[in-house]
Amino acid sequence: MYRVFLADDEPWVLLGLQNLIDWRESGFVICGEATDGVKAWERICNTKPDLIISDIQMPGLDGIELISRVREAKLDAEVVIISGYSEFEYARAGLQYGCADYLLKPVYEEELLSCLKKVEKRLNRRRLNEEGDGGTETEGERPWQSEGKTAQEMLVYLRKHYATVTQQLLAENFGMSVSAVSQIIKKNTGKSYSDHLLEARIQKAQQLLKDTDRSIEEIAEQVGYGDYFYFMKVFKKATGISPSAYRRSL
Repeated sequence: MYRVFLADDEPWVLLGLQNLIDWRESGFVICGEATDGVKAWERICNTKPDLIISDIQMPGLDGIELISRVREAKLDAEVVIISGYSEFEYARAGLQYGCADYLLKPVYEEELLSCLKKVEKRLNRRRLNEEGDGGTETEGERPWQSEGKTAQEMLVYLRKHYATVTQQLLAENFGMSVSAVSQIIKKNTGKSYSDHLLEARIQKAQQLLKDTDRSIEEIAEQVGYGDYFYFMKVFKKATGISPSAYRRSL
C-alpha cells in the first residue's frame, strides 16, 4: 500500500479528492493533507509519502516551489500536479521536475484512476530496483514506514467507528497509551486525533444531509453528537454554513 499526500488551497477540492475514489482499492492510503504550501512542506517532511498530489496555485509556497523543495531534499516521492489552468507553461514547469502526471481541474474519477495506475507502475519499478541493489534497508524496514502504517491503521479504525470511537478505545485496540496514539497520528499526518475525528464526522453528516431526508437532529446523533446544538456549532465552524443551509445548497 502506497502513501499519498494531498495539497490544495481549496478545502472542498481536498474533500472531493478524498471521496472521489476508493483509495485503498487502488493501492493507496491518504497519509496527510494541507491547504497551503508551507504546511504541505512541513507535513511532507514528517509523513514521507510515496506520492504527492499538489495544486499549483497555493499560498505560502506554490506547487512548483513545493516540488522544487521535494527534489532538492531528495525525498523519495512521485509527484502529480493539478491546476485549474490549462496553459502549457504550468505543465512544463512541473514536468521539468520529473512529475509523473499533470491533471486539470475538475479532476474526474477515470483520470485520477488512470494517473494512479501510472504512478503505481513507477513506484513498483522503483521498489524492484531498490531491492535489486541489495540494500539492507527496505521499505518495510524503515522506522517511519512502520509507524506511518500504524497511523494509517488507526485512521482506518477511526473512520469506521467515527460515531463511537475515543482516544482511549483507540489506545486499547492498538496496545499503547493515549499519549502515544496522539503523538503517532500527529507526527505522521500533520493533524491531531480530534481533527481527524471531526473531519470523519462532518463528512458523514454531509453525506447524510445530501442522500437522506433524515432530520438534522437524527443525523447529529448518528454521527456521534448527542448534543444537537453542539453539532450545529461544529458543523458551521467546519464548513462555514449551517446543516440546513448546506442541505438547501445541494
